[in-house]
Amino acid sequence: MRSVNFFAFGLVTIFLLAASVPTAQGEEGPKTNSNATNIQRINPPTLSTPKGYTHTVVVSGGKTVYIAGQVPLDKDGKLVGAGDFGAQVRQAFENLKFALVAADATLADVVKVTVLVTDASQIDKFRQVRNEYFKADPPSSTFAEIKALFRPDVMIEIDAIAVTQR
Repeated sequence: MRSVNFFAFGLVTIFLLAASVPTAQGEEGPKTNSNATNIQRINPPTLSTPKGYTHTVVVSGGKTVYIAGQVPLDKDGKLVGAGDFGAQVRQAFENLKFALVAADATLADVVKVTVLVTDASQIDKFRQVRNEYFKADPPSSTFAEIKALFRPDVMIEIDAIAVTQR
């Protein structure tokens, strides 16, 4: 029982500390997403300035939506963009959008993405396409190269967590 209370105290402490840290842009306090006041995106000045993602996202309240890894297959299960990393990234993001709509959510509600690729040297191409989808208030993000995905012709998989008041 004592460890549970310590754990809860630690979470409250982390939240309070995170809420009081200035953002990387020099603002006082956390930046709040304008379309969902329950999401705070924080880039502490003690961390490097992120390019297209947010270091810390704090969420309170709302409905949490978990989206399974989306790959570059169309609705019929056919690969889009064989051998074309950019086309595959775009299709994976389009599929992510479709999955979010089904849950009454949007890309603006996404607080975390995990991106798995088979060739990390394509990160600049990934960033170029990703920035078309997350133009403002980007989510926190993990990007990792893996040996292979479920098919040898699939180069990317993106999963997401979203929080919405809808």
